[in-house]
Amino acid sequence: MNLKTAYNPPALFRAHITVLTIIISLLTTGAIFAELDPKAVLSERKHPYLTCTTEELGRLRQAYHSQGADREIAAASVKAAEQFIGEPMVFPPRGGQHQQWYQCDECETELKTIDTTHHRCPKCKKVYSGPPYDDVIFRGQHVRNLEQMLTAAWAYAISQDQRFAEHAARVLLGYAERYKDYPYHSNSKSLKTATSWSRIAGGHLFPQTLDEAYCLATHIGPAYDLIHDSGVLSAVEHNKIRQELMLPMLNNIDKNKAGKSNWQTWHNAAMLWGGALLHEPAWVEKAIEAEGNGFYYQMGISVSKEGMWYENSWGYHFYTLSALVNMAETARHVGIDLWPNERLKRMFTLPMYYTMANGMLPRFGDDVNSSVKQIRRLLEPAYLAYQDPQILSLLGDKRNFEVIRLGRSIQSKAEPLELRSMVFEDAGHAIMRTSAKAGLTAAMTFGPYGGFHGHYDKLSFVFFGLDKELGVDPGRARSQAYRLPIHSNWYKATISHNTVLVDRISQKPAAGKLRLFECKSDYTVVAASCDGAYPGIQHTRWLVMTGTYLLVFDTLRSNIEHRFDWTYHNRSDKVVCDAAENNVTLADKYPGGKYIQNGRQGTTAEMISVRFENPDVTTHLTMAAQEDTTVTIGEGVGASIADRVPMTMIGRDGCDAYFAAVLEPVVTGQKPRVHGVRFAKTNECLTIAVECDRQTDEVRIFPDNRVLVTLSQPPAQ
Repeated sequence: MNLKTAYNPPALFRAHITVLTIIISLLTTGAIFAELDPKAVLSERKHPYLTCTTEELGRLRQAYHSQGADREIAAASVKAAEQFIGEPMVFPPRGGQHQQWYQCDECETELKTIDTTHHRCPKCKKVYSGPPYDDVIFRGQHVRNLEQMLTAAWAYAISQDQRFAEHAARVLLGYAERYKDYPYHSNSKSLKTATSWSRIAGGHLFPQTLDEAYCLATHIGPAYDLIHDSGVLSAVEHNKIRQELMLPMLNNIDKNKAGKSNWQTWHNAAMLWGGALLHEPAWVEKAIEAEGNGFYYQMGISVSKEGMWYENSWGYHFYTLSALVNMAETARHVGIDLWPNERLKRMFTLPMYYTMANGMLPRFGDDVNSSVKQIRRLLEPAYLAYQDPQILSLLGDKRNFEVIRLGRSIQSKAEPLELRSMVFEDAGHAIMRTSAKAGLTAAMTFGPYGGFHGHYDKLSFVFFGLDKELGVDPGRARSQAYRLPIHSNWYKATISHNTVLVDRISQKPAAGKLRLFECKSDYTVVAASCDGAYPGIQHTRWLVMTGTYLLVFDTLRSNIEHRFDWTYHNRSDKVVCDAAENNVTLADKYPGGKYIQNGRQGTTAEMISVRFENPDVTTHLTMAAQEDTTVTIGEGVGASIADRVPMTMIGRDGCDAYFAAVLEPVVTGQKPRVHGVRFAKTNECLTIAVECDRQTDEVRIFPDNRVLVTLSQPPAQ
């Protein structure tokens, strides 16, 4: 086994210097498991030692016995545990089911709970009962049991009150008694376990090996470690928890070798915990070194050079990072150092460069709403490991549980990161910013397809201005409606993104290519192309951001005629376009068209003007004219089917298509600077003229992808 790390169990410090010399030699060759007795690696020691070190627990106990704010923080677990100690313990009759089943099949909206066996659709009022709907409620009860178990375990570790250890022990023993008797099940669409995937990916307590790995690594393992030496468990009970709960869970998880997947990262975390608690080094070796699945494999194949998790979704980037932090901290506590991995470090530092004007991150892929500040709990151990000022700049100056446990001094300060326009070619994103008053920010995605949690969104972008989210990527539904048609036909589909839809169908999985990134004092240009999203069609998109507007220019070329729909979604109260005069229903025209409400459509040869109106900000869309252009406006879907986001689709037919559009947000009631956009094509170059007030900005694009931008002087701001 090649751990590539330092391993220093406390016993070694008491060993003879010659033994230390041998250990150092083994470390430099990476042969620690091959040459050292594996039992010595995970030798029995005083618990807890995996959840926290003796020194860390000492800080928490000292805070608990002190006065003031630190005591309140340390006592929070004790106070929380006091609320449920003595309450009847409820174990559901079977395992829990995935949240994705808790929606009305017809209305595709989240159900409301009447009681544990009745669940009503708020729209059509249909009542559902039985599996899988009841099982979603059972899942919630299992989660509550496990969370209360962990809270009680921490309460015991900090206060040393035996009542809390007894509560945690009852939960552990309760699940040890039931785990193998709970029916094996999966979250597959058929709810059956006959398929090859279902046979390896399900579980007894939860419907996925992912969920079981998560609860073993974050709840069962830590709780057992925290109360292990409390004296409330007999030798027989220790054996029951290990052999009838943890080991069966590990064996179930191990049969699903997920490879390049956030699932496998959590599998690895669970195997590290299980191996340490069972004193079986083979599980630890699998977690770290397994070819095709272990920690080092995951970091090498699943993370971009800049530090982006391959699924290109910040929600899943952070979800995976939680598993990696869990692994790195658990490994640190047994003397194995995983923190030095450079890509792991970049997974913490990369997201801050993506921060948009409203403090959030671009909602690419199956994301909901993510921000770097939401992961401060993960940043604390990362700062301990790296002492990086960039990470420190994101940590607050308030004391909290992790600050106390890890001993960080809140007196240390770091300057906030200066955000600027940047491109991350391996991850496939370009970030554009302006320092002007409008604070325009955009992010374009052109990178590799993100797999199950990726979307068909090549060359799409999001847009922010005046501290507001404007151009919207919907991410995924809050309810994780992966099984419902709305996920595949809207959230994942091309029609819901700010790109170009061809022949009314979604893109193929594809990767784009960066063509140009140029950042000047008064503008930024990004160009990327993609030839694989629609085979036979070459699509290139240029974004030019100035202090007051974003120019979006697309060229699409093919040998045969196609339908091209330039699609844009903007957060606002309503959308207005004089050219869209007639009511239209799009359900039978586009897959996903059924989700567009209040459609209006028209045909024009004139320049197109669309307004996205809000009380605070109005976004003006101006597009260059072309004959036989179809303009459609309506309301698409945002965070849920009930959340409506105004949108427009501008359609043209032909072998080639050109779209030259300007997006300009202004304070509502003020006039936009841009009042016209013109496009011209010559053998020498493509020219887009943006008419601003009484002057004209000009963007010329040459065949070799060079871009020449000439801006008129904007009015004083």
